[in-house]
Amino acid sequence: MGGPKLKIGCFRYETTAALFDGSVTVEGADVSMETARTIPEIFERMMRDHEFDVSELGLTFYLRTFGEDSPFIAIPVFPNRVFRHSCVFVNVDSGITEPSDFVGKTIGEFGMYSQDSGVWAKGILMDEYGFRPEQNRWVIGGLDNPAPPFDFVPQTHPSDLDVAVAPDALGPMLEAGKIDALFSANVPQCVLDGSPSVRRLFPDYEAVERDYHRRTGIFPMMHTIVIRRDSAAAEPSMARAIYHAFVEAKDAAAERYRVGRRIFEAQSMAPWMNALFERNTEQFGEDWWPYGMAANRPALDANLRYQFEQGLVDRRWDPDEVFLAASLDT
Repeated sequence: MGGPKLKIGCFRYETTAALFDGSVTVEGADVSMETARTIPEIFERMMRDHEFDVSELGLTFYLRTFGEDSPFIAIPVFPNRVFRHSCVFVNVDSGITEPSDFVGKTIGEFGMYSQDSGVWAKGILMDEYGFRPEQNRWVIGGLDNPAPPFDFVPQTHPSDLDVAVAPDALGPMLEAGKIDALFSANVPQCVLDGSPSVRRLFPDYEAVERDYHRRTGIFPMMHTIVIRRDSAAAEPSMARAIYHAFVEAKDAAAERYRVGRRIFEAQSMAPWMNALFERNTEQFGEDWWPYGMAANRPALDANLRYQFEQGLVDRRWDPDEVFLAASLDT
């Protein structure tokens, strides 16, 4: 294919699979798709070496490039979204049974203070339950294996916050009661193994998250897609073509579910997938996973407010300031 060569780095989700298999591409460009074993590896390659023309990047990672002019500009594509009430885990002997019990407790976070899942979890707890991060001690490290905090992104947090490096992996520390709670992007192995020492803060998290969505209209996004400003991809016409390619890839995944209804979603191994599809369609409408500015402003406004309230950025950004001007009409 002719046109500029574009190297795109992102994880292979259902929303991006059509870009990887070539059934969807960027019009007018010669695209090569790359992924990695873990999502932070993609972030590091973009943050440290600016390796990709276009890359998936956590919103928090992206905003931490705003100390000076960011080398990246985002488009309103959100390949990774997760409701985050489910990401708060507690030791059963910690004395934490509800959000008000967090005062004075030690909480672990993977990789950095207030990475994307932590921003949402803290922000939601602050809005809905009066949670105050400054009333806690925080330790940062690896999830199931010891690891230092990320060194490819500024470790930003308020100066008066008690934040330390974890001496061990956070999952085992939680199971052993060496920390009281864990805010985690991924489910720790001790939970996957069914440890009786660890539980979620919200055991019936689906019901809590569905209620949150009904009341707020917010489906939290973790990651966006950024374009390197010095790449041909940043040309307005090419940036819009990239946006439309990601939309088309996402829509192709959604169409498989719509077609699958005819055979009760039998293409999926998950029992009652058809019932889940119907519940989600009733709650979310036909587009469960919207891209574009108009459909995502409430969630983006909330995230940018949380970034400021949690002391991660020096001012409250407006969504129009952090996304490509050519994409603001989407």
